[in-house]
Amino acid sequence: MVFLKLANQLEPSASHICLYIGLNETADELGFNKSNIWVYPHSDHDKAVQDFINDWHQPLPVVYISFPSAKDPDFENRYPGKATIEIITLAPFEWFQDWDGSQWKKRPDEYENLKEWLSQRMLSTLYDYVPQVKGKIDHYELSSPLSTKHFTNYQQGEIYGLAHTTDRFCEQFLQPKTPIKNFYLTGQDIVSCGVLGAAFGGVLTASSILNKNVISKIKKEVPKEEGSVEPT
Repeated sequence: MVFLKLANQLEPSASHICLYIGLNETADELGFNKSNIWVYPHSDHDKAVQDFINDWHQPLPVVYISFPSAKDPDFENRYPGKATIEIITLAPFEWFQDWDGSQWKKRPDEYENLKEWLSQRMLSTLYDYVPQVKGKIDHYELSSPLSTKHFTNYQQGEIYGLAHTTDRFCEQFLQPKTPIKNFYLTGQDIVSCGVLGAAFGGVLTASSILNKNVISKIKKEVPKEEGSVEPT
């Protein structure tokens, strides 16, 4: 309980919406590649985020477009003739708070209408950068911060756990070893956000449990590339 109390004193990271898209053509036929697309309205990211939080009619502050089926070498074997796209942007939990507590898939029309409006805005950005998919989308569905809360139990639909503030990184309890015997913490909240942060958190926790420098062991086992130079 002490950890929960301490964690609850810290801010959550930003919540998000994600548009999941299915197409009845393959990634090759549609000309997808494995690269992600990041779209920003201008160079002042902090201003773009704040403007959008203050007024949802403002330009989307960031749009992340990914092509999962193009990255999966076995996708065509499992789902022949299909392709997928994911689009993510920020969306404050407060925009959806009135429907917090309502049942998944049984939320009111106002909620569904807001999701559809946001979906169309995200699709508009997609068509600007991937115009060949226009008219070829078979299905799309938007997840909201309430969806994230429902499936992952993040209380405000946050995408990256705890907010990356100075206070958060100064907290001494956010480390692998805890005062409770044989109870350890791991994942992105003890290091940094995202897949790499979570993976590195796992390495640090494994090091703490084993009382070994796992990072050093991994480094020794990774084959060196020809011509690489060890740092001095």
